[in-house]
Formats: sequence, C-alpha cells, structure tokens
Amino acid sequence: MKAQVITSIHNGKFKRNLNTVLDIVKQFNGMEVLLTFEKPKKKRSNSQNAYLWSVLYPISQNAIRDMWGEVWSIEKVHEFYKLHFNYVEKVNEQTGEVVKIPKSTTENTTTQQEEYHAQIREFLSEWFNVTAPLPNEDISIIFD
Repeated sequence: MKAQVITSIHNGKFKRNLNTVLDIVKQFNGMEVLLTFEKPKKKRSNSQNAYLWSVLYPISQNAIRDMWGEVWSIEKVHEFYKLHFNYVEKVNEQTGEVVKIPKSTTENTTTQQEEYHAQIREFLSEWFNVTAPLPNEDISIIFD
C-alpha cells in the first residue's frame, strides 16, 4: 500500500491538504511506515509523451525496418530505448558487475524526458542517418 499527497509546510505545520494527510495517517494506523519528504518535480508532459509515441517511435520502427529488415512493434521500440537511454544501474557489491534496469518514462521529469528524446534523435541520426523532427517542428512525414 502506498499513498502520496502534495502539501506545503509552514512553521512546522501542514498548510495544504491537511485532512488528506490525516486520512492517510489513519489508513496506516498500526503499521510500520516509511516517510519520504521531497519537493515535487514536474513530470513529463502529455505533449512530450505524444511526441515520443507518435513521432520518435514510428520513425524508429520505419528506420529499423528499412535498415535492419526487421519489423518491431512500438512496444519493442519503447523497451529497447528504455534499456539503452532510460535506466538505473545496479551494482553487485561482491563482483562489481553492473546491470541496467529500464525505468518507466512516466517517472521522468520534463527535463529528463527532453534528454531522453535527444538521445533517441541522436541514435536515429548515428545508426540510421535519419533526422527526426524536433517537437513542434511543422513537417510532414510519409512512410512507405
């Protein structure tokens, strides 16, 4: 079970959503809990998500088909890019071995999402000689 609420603290007191905070405390009554306080971050936007799924991923599918002769689902493209550009590294303390764990793009801030998009555009350019449009660039793309 997990609960999150945005509030603000002034002079040591909750100033927003106090009733929600109190309801959450009641919900966890008698349980051991982990409290985490952090400043909320602006998550990736809907327009960033739309750009990713309706521009970058379809361009990638087309480039992979044309250059590698493989037909990839949009989900496979998504998993491929997450593994290469949107991951956290875990280190085995005994061996020093490092593994990459893909993370969800929903966890990205707007800045992290823009960096992810830039990495995909760079990959498309370097591997497939494809120039992907920037967000809000007014162009038309026709796939064969």
